[in-house]
Formats: sequence, C-alpha cells, structure tokens
Amino acid sequence: MSESAERTLPVYVIGDSHALPYKNMLFRDKWTGQSIVTRSKYISGLTAFDFYARETQEFLPSIIECLEYEGLVRDGKATHLSKDTIDFSIARASDLPITPPLIMFTVGDIDVRSILLRVFTDRYDFVPPFDFPYPVLDRPIVPWDVVADLIEQRLSPFIEGLVQLQAAGFNRLYVQLVVPPTTNESKSSQINGISCPLSVRSKLVASFNRLLAEKVEALGIAAIDIWPQITGPDGYLLSDCEFDGVHVAPRVAKMQLEQLLEHAINHAWEAVNHVRYEMFYRMACGLAPLESPNGNAP
Repeated sequence: MSESAERTLPVYVIGDSHALPYKNMLFRDKWTGQSIVTRSKYISGLTAFDFYARETQEFLPSIIECLEYEGLVRDGKATHLSKDTIDFSIARASDLPITPPLIMFTVGDIDVRSILLRVFTDRYDFVPPFDFPYPVLDRPIVPWDVVADLIEQRLSPFIEGLVQLQAAGFNRLYVQLVVPPTTNESKSSQINGISCPLSVRSKLVASFNRLLAEKVEALGIAAIDIWPQITGPDGYLLSDCEFDGVHVAPRVAKMQLEQLLEHAINHAWEAVNHVRYEMFYRMACGLAPLESPNGNAP
C-alpha cells in the first residue's frame, strides 16, 4: 500500500439511496490537499422514523452492523475511545492518529415521499411559516400545526438516535438534508404512484429540511445544505442537477462532501481524542497505564 493511500482520510456516509453516489469516491481536499475516500453504506428503505426505536432504545440493526463492519464500534462502544489492548494495537499498526470519525447520514427522502406526499396528493396545500418562494394553490389549506406535527413524528426517532451516538463519543456527525424534488411532474407521479404539484412537493421537502436542520444544529450537528447551489430563484431544482426523478446528478455529491470537509476543517478541535492523549501522556511520563473497562491495560 502506498504512503498516500495509507494516509487517506475516510468519510463515512450511511443512509438511504442518496448514499449511493458516494461509493468509493477518492479525491483530494481542495483546502488542505488531504486525500479523501468515502465509504458509503446504502441501507434499503431507511427512514428517519426507523432509525432508532425509542421503545426498545435500540438502533435499526443495519446501522450498528455498518458501524461494526467499518471498525467504528466494537462490543457496543466507539473504538476511537477504546482503552482495550486490541484497539491500541490496531492504532499503532495503522500509524494514523485515532480521531473521532467523520460520519454523514442521509435520511428523510422516503419519509417525505412515502408519507407526507400521500397526505396532500393533488387535493391540499399548506402555508409554512418560512420565507419560501413557492405559490399557494387554490386548494383546501392544511394548518401548519398539523404539517409540523407530521414532520415531527417522522424526525423524532432520528434525532433521538443522533443523541445516543453523541453520548457514545461520536461528536463529528453530519446530516445531509433531503435534496429538492424533481421538476418533472409525470416522472414524479410515476415514481411516487400519486400526483402532487411541484410547489407542494417542494414546500414539503423544504419544510422537512427546515425542521431537521433546526433540530440537528441544536445538538451541535452540522446540516449539509446545498439547496442554494442547485436551485434557481424559484426554489426549484436546476435542470442540469436533475438525474432520475429521485436523485440529483452525481456531481452534487462532491459539492456536499466539500461543504462537510470545510466545516470539519473550521471545527478541527472536535477531532481531538482526549482519551488517546491521556494514554500517550501517561506512557511518556512512565505512569501506570489506564485500566480499560474490561480490566486489561491498553
């Protein structure tokens, strides 16, 4: 393995089909020159609602399986904070600093298309309390409180899951906002199985994103939002960013990663691994090693 490959920084992308464009992307970060590789995991049918079960306080099994497969979790604990001998040996062998991983989740698209659109179809409209450019159609108006409650129901399990991940030591989390819907009305009707006007579809996604961004940013988690770059003055998806009626053009994934990396660079202190620093400090000072949770010295 070459020296550059050994020092490539991984970015983990986990989520619905919008994680697919990130599969094995390899590029050089334009700010630092660091080589970046993405490791993506597509979880079929993943929704924000199914991300975490509050009744059992368990994640969707596929989420944990992915984290375990990538070596980010072992025995239910974040490996970058581990004091176990095996994890210390892996760190030494990799010759790389062990820092909290960069993880981005992509969820929400299915929640909007499979649940919210079916409430409105082509029969209703709503007026969100945000400054959106979309018109109000001549249809019965669903009160905003009802719309907000529907979105809250879908988002709540996802937000609770993010809180649990933070508590476990994953403090470099990112959430990709749902991309704008296709402007092709016939393709939208064919894919979703229902007819819903473009303005209503766009308002639903934009409202979902607004509440999602508010909730994750309140946790200190950055929302990756490139709507200003891929929508026009009318708020609709630009034609050259259209792809297949659900996903945007693959080049958009690079734009989203660049925004993530820019944030990570400007928040470098979040990469500090205090557990590792303390371990190496004690070793350098000839102090007794810290005891790991299982009683083994690291």
